[in-house]
Amino acid sequence: MSVLDNIGSNAQYKINQRLSEINDMTSTFQLYTENTYSIIDDLKKYEKEGNYTYYDIVKSRNNMRFTCQNIIYTNDFVNGIFIFTPSGVNLGYGWGNNIDIKYEYEPFEDKWYKDAVALKGKLYISDNSTKNFILNADRSISFARALYDVNTHDFLGVLFIDCSPDVFELDSINTLSDIAVLSVVDGNNNLLYTTDNSSDEKTIVNQKSSKQQYVLELPAKKYNLKIKLSLPLSELTARYNYTKVTLIILVIVCTVVLAIISYILSVYLTKPITALSDRMGDKSKKGPITSRKYLNRVDEVGVLYNEYNNMIIEINRYIKEEFQNKLILLDTQMKSLEAQINSHFLYNTLEAINSIAEIENVESISTIALALGDMFRYSIKTESELVTLAEELQHVKNYVSIQEIRYNYSFTVSYEIEEHLYQTRILKLIIQPVVENALFHGLNHCVIEGNIHIKVHEENENICISITDNGLGMSPEQVEQIRTALAKPTSFTSLGHRTKESIGLKNIHSRIQLYYGVQYGLTISSEEKIGTSITVNLPIIKEGV
Repeated sequence: MSVLDNIGSNAQYKINQRLSEINDMTSTFQLYTENTYSIIDDLKKYEKEGNYTYYDIVKSRNNMRFTCQNIIYTNDFVNGIFIFTPSGVNLGYGWGNNIDIKYEYEPFEDKWYKDAVALKGKLYISDNSTKNFILNADRSISFARALYDVNTHDFLGVLFIDCSPDVFELDSINTLSDIAVLSVVDGNNNLLYTTDNSSDEKTIVNQKSSKQQYVLELPAKKYNLKIKLSLPLSELTARYNYTKVTLIILVIVCTVVLAIISYILSVYLTKPITALSDRMGDKSKKGPITSRKYLNRVDEVGVLYNEYNNMIIEINRYIKEEFQNKLILLDTQMKSLEAQINSHFLYNTLEAINSIAEIENVESISTIALALGDMFRYSIKTESELVTLAEELQHVKNYVSIQEIRYNYSFTVSYEIEEHLYQTRILKLIIQPVVENALFHGLNHCVIEGNIHIKVHEENENICISITDNGLGMSPEQVEQIRTALAKPTSFTSLGHRTKESIGLKNIHSRIQLYYGVQYGLTISSEEKIGTSITVNLPIIKEGV
């Protein structure tokens, strides 16, 4: 029924719009202007007989020509436009079928004229009939309106516009034209227009809803007209049954197609995904998938299988690396435990040496004994792998004090430390071995006099420790050899086994990367006869963190 309601609403809108157009059309003849020609000015001559001449009539008709032709040319349903004045003079023009008003016709006693005057300027609508006072007339619908002087409100005549029944044409909006009928009737149920010319007029007018017929009535605003939409229910039922059968067939066809598509998708997509799920749940199969059945597919299933294989390979690699790192860490801890053997005996021996040196007044031996004792105590301290930068530098100074005595103060060590970094926590025993390397290799066991400069500063939220000497330096080949060694993964054979990699720069670099991550460690730069610089990069860890 929504289709019928939509047709009825469109018909109601079109009829209301057409009536508004005709109302505007009749209002054109009442417009009054002081400076230009106005039809109202002409009509004032014909209020009474004797106030005009034949020339005045001809002139008035010529004056009306432009307005009438404009209306007639732009509205093909208009047959003619006439004005009946109180004096009996008829002005205007016919157009459709060369119609005209019969000679000496006076409308004053006709019902349509009296009804139009009685409406006091409102629009009058006639029935659909042949007007006997029009020459060459056919069935038409006429619209009339009483005209008045806008200033004095004197009656000036009646405007009469004759139109063909197509003025209410509704065929274009009747989408069910083969079974539905649209009609327009007036307040007295007179038929003005219908889309079904084959039916009896009385039958159309008196249509009401029943078990055999559906009738929808809609009013036209401001005017005493009604739009009727009638439809035989048998035809509607037949249409509905046809649509229902068609829909059922479509539903069956769609169901079959969807079932086929579902089966294909199940075989092509669901089955391999289920197989992968079963493989992931099977604890006895932890290796990559070797069957190329699904691995060679280029769709999402192939991507899923290949990503699963990549994940398994990556997990195995990670487990292997973690196992190796734990073994390396265990080996390092064992080295630390080995260093603690007989520690009390060594402390007591160094204390005895220090006491004898003080008694014998040998200051150098006393200094060496105290420094060596502090270094040994620091190196085997096991409370934490992390120490403050201040503690690590004190360990370096103990080492330097021993080597200064050994090499008769033939080298110097300078420090450049940012004050706020002293309490930064770093991995212990990573600066002294680098200083030792600079002393033995850079300064060639102090054969040449030189300087070792230790600089600690903050850069990009990292702590940078640079140990620079002005010694012999290295060739590019030697530098590249050291860089290659640092870049190699830490090797591990068995617990307790010792290789040359267990000491020196490689050991420091490996310990840093194992503890902090591969983005940290040692970098080296050197030039022959200029010197060598080794930089240790660590993240900043404040004390107490």
